[in-house]
Amino acid sequence: MHSLFRPFLLVIALMTTLLITGWLALTSNAAFLAQSTTATPRSVRNEITFPQPGTVAFGIMRIRGTGLINDFQQYHLHIAPHGSENWQWLTSSYNVVRDGDLYILNTSLFPDGFYDLRLRALQQTGNYSESFVRRFEIRNANPPTLTPTPLPTLEITATVDPFATPTPFATPTPPFLSPIETPSPLATPTPTPESFIPGGQGIYSPARGALLRGSVRIVGTANGKDPWHRFQRYELYLSPTGQETWTWIFSSQIQHFNDTLYVLDTTQLPNGFYDLRLRIVYRDSNYDQYHVRNLRVDNDASVQGDVSIVRITSPRENSRLSGVTDIAGTILHPRLQRWEIYWAKHGTTPQEWLFLYRGDYQVLNDLIARIDLSQVPTGIYDLRLRVVKLDGNYDDYIIRRLHVALPTSTQ
Repeated sequence: MHSLFRPFLLVIALMTTLLITGWLALTSNAAFLAQSTTATPRSVRNEITFPQPGTVAFGIMRIRGTGLINDFQQYHLHIAPHGSENWQWLTSSYNVVRDGDLYILNTSLFPDGFYDLRLRALQQTGNYSESFVRRFEIRNANPPTLTPTPLPTLEITATVDPFATPTPFATPTPPFLSPIETPSPLATPTPTPESFIPGGQGIYSPARGALLRGSVRIVGTANGKDPWHRFQRYELYLSPTGQETWTWIFSSQIQHFNDTLYVLDTTQLPNGFYDLRLRIVYRDSNYDQYHVRNLRVDNDASVQGDVSIVRITSPRENSRLSGVTDIAGTILHPRLQRWEIYWAKHGTTPQEWLFLYRGDYQVLNDLIARIDLSQVPTGIYDLRLRVVKLDGNYDDYIIRRLHVALPTSTQ
């Protein structure tokens, strides 16, 4: 019997060996495929790739790089004379840029010399990261000599018939040019009103040619027109009249309907004539624009200066609060980036501030935020309004000893 079972046992042993070998091979292949097919995550970075230190810039220069951070909100680009840290705003954008154009710089607007660039990417919470390019040169008076790029040589091969009447060759079109075709006539679109569409988008106040002094409310409508033009943000710009050299002054992602778009502090502007532009940007990146021309700024010299008004008129210190509570006041600042509202238990050290609300628009004697205290434990709290400026610095305004109590029963 023992001799009869030996071949059977050998067959079983052989099959077992094959199964174990196959299982090990499949396991190692699966592990290799898992490693080889795992996608490398795209890096989240904030950097300027061009120009670089030592770059000589002249004329129009593309500033390239990536403006990105986790929980991205927007990026800002600034320029300063080298080593001065006296940063001047160039542009802001709510759009993520990866290895692309951050800004197109007209270097002729700056004196020749050495400059630094700063790219700041902001999170929704207001935190940010920065990257710098130090000591690149603007040189328009004596720009570097460019090496000319040779044009491609065109070769024309033709079979010549000695008995045919010669005809002149048509001038060949180089492959890098397209022939210019005469456009077919199209219907001329009906022009939109310069300042506003009656009952719709645009700037309603101030009117063309208005005299501006002190703080001036810019009133208008900035919204989405229809399902094909969904609102993303609006932007306000100023230019000396007739020059079309637009300087950004404000952006917001909040729609307004015949309401205050911005409060312009004209004391920050030299007296003179200005044009105002409202750009309404849609989610597909198309936009509509409205202009108010020949605005005259005429302030007395005694009021020129860095004027800002920030105050909370309600609630007052030692107020008793319950249920839904309005926070009202004024937030006017010539270099406002955003404002934030926090609160914390009074008397605790250190105070742990809890974020409540934020906005990026100016407020003039109006509602700032509305909070619901019905789920807040009773106690004494402090309220903090933080005003963040375009340069990233901020000022805090605190209302102390707010007594939160349970809502009084109406039964």
